[in-house]
Amino acid sequence: MLHRNSNHALLAGSGLAAILSATLLLTGCTSASTVPTASPTAGAPFQHIHELQPDERDGTLLVATHDGLYRLTVGPDGDSTAAGPVGGLDFDPMGFAVADGIAYASGHPGPTTPDEFGSPNLGLITSTDLGETWTNVSLTGETDFHALTVMTDGGGSPRVFGIDSSSQNLQRSLDGGLTWSDGAELVARDILAAGDVLYATTAEGLAASMDDGATFTVDTSAPALYLLATDSVGALAGVDTAGRIWVHDAAGTWTMGGAVTGMPQALATDGERVYVADDRGISFTEDAGATWVAVTVVA
Repeated sequence: MLHRNSNHALLAGSGLAAILSATLLLTGCTSASTVPTASPTAGAPFQHIHELQPDERDGTLLVATHDGLYRLTVGPDGDSTAAGPVGGLDFDPMGFAVADGIAYASGHPGPTTPDEFGSPNLGLITSTDLGETWTNVSLTGETDFHALTVMTDGGGSPRVFGIDSSSQNLQRSLDGGLTWSDGAELVARDILAAGDVLYATTAEGLAASMDDGATFTVDTSAPALYLLATDSVGALAGVDTAGRIWVHDAAGTWTMGGAVTGMPQALATDGERVYVADDRGISFTEDAGATWVAVTVVA
C-alpha cells in the first residue's frame, strides 16, 4: 500500500499524473498514441530505448532496445562504437537490470528469437555473461515486466522486483526470481533498488519502501521524479516530470540541474556521467545537465 509521509503534505501534480496515465497503462512496447515518439537522429540509430546500464567494469554502456541489447563504447567527445545485438539476439528487453555482474531481463521475443525464450512474454531471464547467453528463470511465456530492479546485500539470494504490464501490483521475488508474490498496489513509471531501499516514481511523488516492497511511503522532500538511476555506490540521479535533472548527494540533499530534451525514455549514471535517452537520441552530462554531449555512433 502507498502511504503519505506523515510529516509533509503529499506531492501531487496534474503534470505527473498526466504523464503516468499516458505511459503506465501499456500492454506492449510504447506506441505513438501514448507517448511522444522521438524523431530519428543522425548518429543515434536506436529507437524505443527501454533501459540504459553502464558496465562499470569496462566503461561501456548497455542499451536495451526494441531490437535487442547493444553495447556502446563511448568516448569523451561522444563518438562511440556499437556492438550488437549482443549474442545475436533480437528479443525486446522491456525490463533490464544488472546486479553483481548478472543481467536480468523481461519483455517479448523478436522475429528470430529462439522459441525456448518463451512467447508471447519472456517472463524473467538472466545472463551471467551480460547478454551473450540467457537462462529462463520463471514465468516463461506468462509475464512481461516493464521495469526490473535487483537488490543484493552480499549474502543470500538477490531480491528481484518487477512491474508487471498486466497489473498494478509490484511483483517481488526474494529468491532470485524463482518464485513471486504480490507487493504493494503501485502504479509506477520506474522502480529502483539502491542499498536496502526500494524506490518507485509514482503520481503522488517519489515513494520509498524499507520492507521489500510490501508498503511504500511518499518522500515529500524529494522532487517529483519520472525516472531514477543509481551508480555502484548508491548515489542517485533522476529526471523530473518537467525534464530537469536532479542529483542526490551524500548528505541527502536533492539539487536541480539542467534539462533533457523532450520525453526521456531511459536514464543511467556511473557516478561521473548521467546518461539519458530522449528526443536527441542518447546524450550524457558530467555537470548535472548544464552541458550535454550527444552520443554519435561511428563506423
